[in-house]
Amino acid sequence: MEKQNTKKIITLSFLGAAILSYLVVNVIFRALAGSFGPVARLYDQDWASNGFPIVAALIVFSYLQFNAKVVGWAEDVVIEVSKVVWPSGRDTFALTVVVTIFCLVSAALLMGIDFIAKNIVQFIIQ
Repeated sequence: MEKQNTKKIITLSFLGAAILSYLVVNVIFRALAGSFGPVARLYDQDWASNGFPIVAALIVFSYLQFNAKVVGWAEDVVIEVSKVVWPSGRDTFALTVVVTIFCLVSAALLMGIDFIAKNIVQFIIQ
């Protein structure tokens, strides 16, 4: 895989991690605001309710993007994933059909065993 594409993939992945951290901090801040009065007053301020999650996201993105060890690890991950041989659409469809049939057969078998067990228990109780 080209070095430029690898860098783009890594940057987008780190951006996704930053967005996820924004959402997590936002939810935690909202939950704390519902539980504690001082946090609720702070959360009512727009600069705090939007600022803290944004700052957390920027910190996460900066840490990931500018840490040489993390970038090296991410490059290794992208290179290894690019070596994976993905199944074709036809193979995926065939395996989906096999799994669906197996689930239906298993469900029918369990339903039959349950029906027999229920009748045995009812016969014993009566």
